[in-house]
Amino acid sequence: MPDTSCTLPVSPAAAWSALRDIASWPAWLPTVTSVTHVAGTPATGIGASYAVVQPRLRKAVWTVTSWTEGSGFVWESRQPGVRTTGTHTLTPGPDSTTVVELGIAWAGPVAGLVRAAYGRLTREYIETEAAALGERAASLA
Repeated sequence: MPDTSCTLPVSPAAAWSALRDIASWPAWLPTVTSVTHVAGTPATGIGASYAVVQPRLRKAVWTVTSWTEGSGFVWESRQPGVRTTGTHTLTPGPDSTTVVELGIAWAGPVAGLVRAAYGRLTREYIETEAAALGERAASLA
């Protein structure tokens, strides 16, 4: 599972403010080209769905399966033969910092193929996303 963990020099509240506003991600996240809220789903929280376009990846619809206000969420996207789960976790660190953990996991009959084809790109993306989250949160703080 490609994942990354880093400590941001911002409060968890500032990090959450940036992370939770999924619709704004294309404005500050270079790995996301567009995000469109799926009509008929909640605006945020469990059940909210978003169509996400990323460079070099197929458009995917992500649905939030777990939402903990102030500390993170999990969402899933399904394509034939594979379910992709993305985790976004914020934990208070020392001295008003925030530990960010981002992860991607694949499951299903073609998960191994997806991992082989996209594992490296995915790792690059989540490392870029963690750094961009820190910059965005600092600008909001």
